Amino acid sequence: MQRSSRLRANARTGSLGLARERRRVRQNDDGSNDERDETEGDSRLAEKKWLSWAPTATSSPFPSFPSPTPADCEETYHMLNHRHRATIEEEFKDPNTPETIPHMLDAIMGSVFAYEKIVAGGRQKLEDTIRCGGLHVRKSTFITSMLQQVHERHGNWDLDYLFDATDEQAMKELLNYKGMGPKCAFVVMSWCLKRNPFTVDTHVFRIAGLWGWIPEKTTREKTQAHLDATVPKKLKFDLHFLLIAHGRTCPACRGGSKSKESCEAREEVNARLRTREESSSG
Repeated sequence: MQRSSRLRANARTGSLGLARERRRVRQNDDGSNDERDETEGDSRLAEKKWLSWAPTATSSPFPSFPSPTPADCEETYHMLNHRHRATIEEEFKDPNTPETIPHMLDAIMGSVFAYEKIVAGGRQKLEDTIRCGGLHVRKSTFITSMLQQVHERHGNWDLDYLFDATDEQAMKELLNYKGMGPKCAFVVMSWCLKRNPFTVDTHVFRIAGLWGWIPEKTTREKTQAHLDATVPKKLKFDLHFLLIAHGRTCPACRGGSKSKESCEAREEVNARLRTREESSSG
């Protein structure tokens, strides 16, 4: 069956189940039940996420903050590439990365699912089915919620129109969904849509703080906006993964580290930057 026919069939099959899932029942003080539509609250949340992201969509929230410079990013890339390239290449041998899945919603889910069967079976059945893979409660909640939301917005489970959307249009659509913040949306933009944002995960956020690439006490969301605006475009994809690999293995930079030693890679980068400055001034 062609994909378009499958989507139409999926939409018909899933409508009844999704309608039942949409409303949440609240117990009143007098013991009666009262259905509360969550649409208004969902819209407010989506608008809040959008208004938080949009003002710095193409610029840094810290325009006067000096780091990282393009030279710093370049030297960091060369240093980490020398140290971690083999690890990155091994990870990219995985045949099931999201970029190998041709359709948007399938890639967001991380696999190709029979959506109508998931909706018909309900969240508990899905949770039991994927229990062996771990994080089954979180995964099943996200999958069923995402299917519900996409179907309500579009009447089917097809987001492939985003391939032709602008970056701003794609981000606005993705931020509409519960469980999808700027970091997850950037992952989708990078892997699925083949755009080139700089994504900040927990490792990148930690290293950015340790290396002085961001002001003190900033958020991960603002860190992502700042680095997306300052890291050279040609380095964004690779540098993201190299920083993750470094954050997992460096005694000074990994999470929970109590090492009092400085990061060797960072020291070498600083030495190369000093050499650059001396050469340019001489």
